[in-house]
Amino acid sequence: MTTTTPADETAEPGPEPPSPPPARSGAARRRRALLGVALAAGLVAVGGVGAATLVKSPAERAARTAPPPNSLLTAPVVSQVLTPSTAARAVVYPPVQYNVVPTAASAEVTALYVSELGVKPGDTVSAGQLLAEVSGQPLFALPGPVPAYRDLKPGSTGPDVAELQDALAGLGHGSGEDDKGSYGPGTAAAVSAFYRGLGRPVPTTGATTQQAVDTAQKAVDSDRQTVDNLTAQKRAGAAAPQNPPPPQPTRPDRQSRPTQQSQQQPAVDLDQQLATARKQLAADEAALARAGAVNGPMVPAAHVLFLPALPATVTAVNGAVGSPVSGTLLSLTSGGLTVTGQLMPGQAVGVTPGMAVELLSEDTGITVHGTVAEVGTPTTAPPAGRVITLGGAGAAPAGGAPGAALGGAPAGQTAAGQVAGAPNSQSGGPSYLPVTITPDTPLPATMNGRNVRLTVLKAKAGAPVTAVPVAAISTNAAGRTSVTRVDPAGNRSTVPVTTGVTADGLVAVSPAEGAQLRAGDQVVVGK
Repeated sequence: MTTTTPADETAEPGPEPPSPPPARSGAARRRRALLGVALAAGLVAVGGVGAATLVKSPAERAARTAPPPNSLLTAPVVSQVLTPSTAARAVVYPPVQYNVVPTAASAEVTALYVSELGVKPGDTVSAGQLLAEVSGQPLFALPGPVPAYRDLKPGSTGPDVAELQDALAGLGHGSGEDDKGSYGPGTAAAVSAFYRGLGRPVPTTGATTQQAVDTAQKAVDSDRQTVDNLTAQKRAGAAAPQNPPPPQPTRPDRQSRPTQQSQQQPAVDLDQQLATARKQLAADEAALARAGAVNGPMVPAAHVLFLPALPATVTAVNGAVGSPVSGTLLSLTSGGLTVTGQLMPGQAVGVTPGMAVELLSEDTGITVHGTVAEVGTPTTAPPAGRVITLGGAGAAPAGGAPGAALGGAPAGQTAAGQVAGAPNSQSGGPSYLPVTITPDTPLPATMNGRNVRLTVLKAKAGAPVTAVPVAAISTNAAGRTSVTRVDPAGNRSTVPVTTGVTADGLVAVSPAEGAQLRAGDQVVVGK
């Protein structure tokens, strides 16, 4: 029989105890622990490496902050010609431009229109060439220093007539027996031949002078008829028999007293009449000569353009056939081109007349040599020639007047472009010294209006000299100059020298007695 205790009787059954974990769960925990240890060790290692890069020893720090080792910059010694020079800019432009403003040659022309154009910009104009026709009036060019300021016609005298005679003679039309400067029949014939050569009607002095000639001619013709009649009567009277006239009845209060004087009275009257008629004929012939002397072919001032030098160049044409003429129709230049250099005050030191120069047009590649003609006084006005207006109400006197930049209707315009680009192209800019240049050869038309490079050669080129860069020269406290030569092995030696001319960044040197320096040697120019 089984016995129980009170505790056994009162206890109630509880849950079953958990089963123990499998063996592999412990292994996983161990792996995780090892992985954490390894990760921590890696972080510590990385931190140590980083710290090691930041921490330098004094020796390492000194090595890193020390300057790099010395190195030498060298340049070769050369043997060449050195010519001291100054480089600046220059402007090429025509010294004088002629602006042609057409006018009416007669009161019959009430409006001006271009009826024909014979030239275009860039054309070359020769003597006697037709430039244009305005309202049927020809406009042609002739050589002459005096601009046309009046109509030239029979009876005119003066230097302008002389230049007309010379110009026509140059074209093969001589003035015959006319005196120089006197417009007579020979000059009139030359004018007629010239206009016929142009294929144009010959202009004349007009109806008024022709009417005077016609009136004088009629008077002369009448006088000659009178003289002829009286001469015939006298001859007839001399040939008739000398019979006494029949007796005439007399009044009682008068006695007839025929005398020899009364018998010769008709012959005396005839002689007086003949003498008077001849005197009148002479007077009327003189009047006819005076009328004829101012009548005939003429050259209106509106037809001719006298230029001091031909050929000339057309720089602008401001109109087309059929367009009205207002202001300048044509612009021309003659006498070649001029060039003015612009030197800053510091550049002008040592520049004197006679020095050789070189002009280079960079955009065309043209090089022209010349000499300095004159060095002017400081100015701020841009280089420019003169503009002379020919014809029109605003025509300038023969001497011309100062003008702005040349080359066409708008100031500064030319066939080649605008005269611009100079360092002092506007008045009021920096002060410069104008240098007038005389080219050895005429400047080509393609340089007109160009801004070119000017090189003034301050000394004539001589024999080649030994030269080094200016930076190679050293001067000690005693004022002695030297260069440092470096041989192929890198060894340095000081060579005393005497310096000479300087040009293009080089200086001529002469080694002191006993020293040597030859072309090809390397000298120190920097470190």
